[in-house]
Amino acid sequence: MSPTTDCNPKVEIPSGPAEHLAAQLSSMLPEVAVVQVRLQGPRTLWPHLGLTAVNASGRTLRVPRAKAVTIARWIIRSFPQAGWAASGGHAFDLRTAELGGLEA
Repeated sequence: MSPTTDCNPKVEIPSGPAEHLAAQLSSMLPEVAVVQVRLQGPRTLWPHLGLTAVNASGRTLRVPRAKAVTIARWIIRSFPQAGWAASGGHAFDLRTAELGGLEA
């Protein structure tokens, strides 16, 4: 075995757009495990982007409004087929890069 074998560890490169987005968001929101995105806020009758960041233990974390709106737009534009207007929102898991519906 060569003495330089472990000098350059392999960096995991995201393979698809969802994985790439998850990697970017993980670096922007280091403690966040899941990002929940809604088109309609809980207190509004009109479309209004809502984002909730949740850590691995289920605790909600604060995200500044400008950053939250930007991240919500990125996720919505990355998954246009998700039926955002008809749903109550979706949860994007940053650990698995999977989008799922929000359970009531």
